[in-house]
Amino acid sequence: MRRGWRWQPGVPLRWRAGLAVTALAAPVVATGAAWYADGVQGGPPAVPPPAFYRLPDPLPLPERPPGQLIRAVRIAGPASPRGARAWAVLYHSRSADGHDVAVSGLVVAPPESARGGDRPVVAWAHGTAGLADRCAPSARGLAGLRSFGREWLGPLLDRGYVVVATDYEGLGTPGVHPYLVGDSEAHSVLDAVRAARQLRHARAGGRAVLWGFSQGGHAVLWAGQLARSYAPELRVDGVVAVSPGGALAALDRDPHRPAPVPTTSFAMLIAAAWHEVYGAPLDVLTPAGRQAAERALTDCPGWSDGGRAALRADPRKAAPWPELLRRNTPGGTRVEAPVLVVQGGAEGAAPTATVRSLTAHLRELGGSARLRLYPRVHHGGVMDASGPGVLAWIDTRLG
Repeated sequence: MRRGWRWQPGVPLRWRAGLAVTALAAPVVATGAAWYADGVQGGPPAVPPPAFYRLPDPLPLPERPPGQLIRAVRIAGPASPRGARAWAVLYHSRSADGHDVAVSGLVVAPPESARGGDRPVVAWAHGTAGLADRCAPSARGLAGLRSFGREWLGPLLDRGYVVVATDYEGLGTPGVHPYLVGDSEAHSVLDAVRAARQLRHARAGGRAVLWGFSQGGHAVLWAGQLARSYAPELRVDGVVAVSPGGALAALDRDPHRPAPVPTTSFAMLIAAAWHEVYGAPLDVLTPAGRQAAERALTDCPGWSDGGRAALRADPRKAAPWPELLRRNTPGGTRVEAPVLVVQGGAEGAAPTATVRSLTAHLRELGGSARLRLYPRVHHGGVMDASGPGVLAWIDTRLG
């Protein structure tokens, strides 16, 4: 995200052509990364240093293959299991229109003694964190994994899986975060798996299951669609989409209550991001909605302004919003891997009818997809409620 600029409705930041990433003035090591700090005296820090994220903007030199590491630095690993290691990583990826971009994330590996040979990978795609650079989950170290890390990181490591967690394009790195832009999210998820394979002590292999929540559910569905064409060397054995943000037909509802969109809704992030990425006009928003969209570019979610009405017109009926919604809704092509869709029965973010329709459509395309509903569970509780069943499902795919 650019610093010190003033946002003007109707004046988007266009995709930068020819973006690329290069090494700093440091020797290239066997991993292919320009900065690979593995042995840290006195123990690794809890969070990456601020300099870790600094890159020239725009990025000036020839592009590198997607997934190639730019930098990796050890950070403090989890307390359990003992001997697990963690890294913050920067890696090359591709924007939705194919340009070279830098993306940050985390890699967490089980102890050296866990599993022989290459280890299977679980690629975690986080829920909505915001649009601003300071909202990047990896900047908080393992604390950035939030509810996933508190409950499910340990069991995955105990099973011998390597966990990778992308921040997505534009969170912590140059450029606007393309929130709920399917191609961009998919590339970030798949390239994180590629990057992890270059960390010699992680021993990450080419088999992976993709697991995402909310925005991350949208991301992993897109990654499942694109895996065969974008990352054919990876073997994606399963996709778990928990409360996927792919229910874009429900944008007139707040994630936590069935009411018209207020200025506190995550829909303000869509408005702000798609205005910047696509140049989508904001004349569907009220003045209060425009203010909320501008604030979304610099603040992390959690603001409160009383929840004033944000929409003056239905974006699903005002060009170009219907086409953009269609373009970024998952289900355009078959997902080759088995798909598990998980939904709380008391959610408003992705109504049950919409998620049922999405799951049925994935099957109509020839894929294997099933839906698990958890009655009376809201959006904020669905990870806890579904976690044990999801872990068992992942084991059947990777065990």
